[in-house]
Amino acid sequence: MLADYGAGEKGARGAARQGAAVVVVDAYRASTTIAVLVAHGARVVPVASIEEAERYPADFRIGERGSAKVRGFDFGNSPTEVEEARIPAGSTVALSSTNGTRIIDAAHGAPAIYIGAFVNAGAVAEELLHSSPPDSRVTVVGCGWRGRRSSEDESAAGEILSRLREGGAKLEERAERIVEEHRGRPRKALLTNTAARRIRRLGYERDLGFCLARDAVPVVPRLVDGAFLRSGSPAIRSRTP
Repeated sequence: MLADYGAGEKGARGAARQGAAVVVVDAYRASTTIAVLVAHGARVVPVASIEEAERYPADFRIGERGSAKVRGFDFGNSPTEVEEARIPAGSTVALSSTNGTRIIDAAHGAPAIYIGAFVNAGAVAEELLHSSPPDSRVTVVGCGWRGRRSSEDESAAGEILSRLREGGAKLEERAERIVEEHRGRPRKALLTNTAARRIRRLGYERDLGFCLARDAVPVVPRLVDGAFLRSGSPAIRSRTP
């Protein structure tokens, strides 16, 4: 397996054109929220706009813009809030975020689209290593913030890429650099970066520690027919050739 790193919409589109599987990483907080939801058996439909989320026939609506909860939605993009809500298994959730859902849309056409974060880094790496052909390609895409780099996404991507390398995958040069930068970046830097300060100001401080907890939610969300489901679920197995 050959693994690479991509950034933002450009990275997602490029990976899809190359025929690579894509892992979308939006550590603060969409990827973590989606992992929590599928761990509880929800079907998560990513939608780019608030209007689409409002129109979608969902049981629950989750959304944020600028990290703040969308008015009228059931929840903000908060993994701790969603974890405590215990959304019933089988529920359909429409989710729209500033960055994550836009990057998911940009990856359209990739042979497989997964969600990755610190909380499921090991599970995602294991899934890719054991379910992909030896000559396959995967690109781990850090979403960033409105077209700019974000250290938490690069570090979460670095964690996944490091696990892939440990499992025998070969990393492209850029991916190797992301891994080394991640290893040299202290946790404190992620807890005090621009995104963390914005989340803290809005009252979601508990989300920070949750999002940085490695392997705390060991599930693999995979996009199937427009919705993220837990990989290995009957719905996914029934669609596997």
